[in-house]
Amino acid sequence: MVPEITEKTILRQLAGSAAGAITATVITDVILGGCAVFCGTQLGWKELLSKIFLAATALCTLLLIYFIIKGATGRRHPAFKRYGSPAMLAARINDGLKAPLYLAMPIIGNAPFATLITKDFIVSGVELVSFMELKEFRYVHAAGIQTRQTIVVGNPLLTAGSLAANRMADNYYASKGLNSQTQFDMLIFDDANGKQHQYGVQHQDMERVLNAILQVAPHIQFVPY
Repeated sequence: MVPEITEKTILRQLAGSAAGAITATVITDVILGGCAVFCGTQLGWKELLSKIFLAATALCTLLLIYFIIKGATGRRHPAFKRYGSPAMLAARINDGLKAPLYLAMPIIGNAPFATLITKDFIVSGVELVSFMELKEFRYVHAAGIQTRQTIVVGNPLLTAGSLAANRMADNYYASKGLNSQTQFDMLIFDDANGKQHQYGVQHQDMERVLNAILQVAPHIQFVPY
């Protein structure tokens, strides 16, 4: 049973996303800043490594400011400018849930659903502001994603790198409301401005989902990947 989507659901999700990004950026900024201070005091502030860490710290600080501003201006998200207030967006999603063309439930996480497709729009339940009307898309293709990387043993650096790659993959799948151990594909759309939008679709559902989309939105061109 999919819970009703409300204005609070959307705004709470936006706030949580911003908080997570801010926390991760603060941690990264502190680490980079610490490295910059260490290199500057031990090697000298004019050394290349010190300059690199200082530049990285500055960039990370700018990114932190961006996330803070983004979190504080959630109600001015581009999705609300295109489709109306959070309440109006929630109402459209709820209407779509009553007659879905495709509805995938989340395997992990607290999202109300993984992906919802109707005859008019598509939206990820993990990021409700990913709402897009099908009429805005020009192209679509499906991309399978390798869920696990080979772990290299013997070389400590390569082993650490492959483990980090697996962790990043797990986090990416979780961001789509899916489990990295479950085979799935990504439905990738290109809009009129060339921007890509990705939505998770269970592997076994991909063919029928594509056929359904191309039937209700024949203007979208399928591009083999």
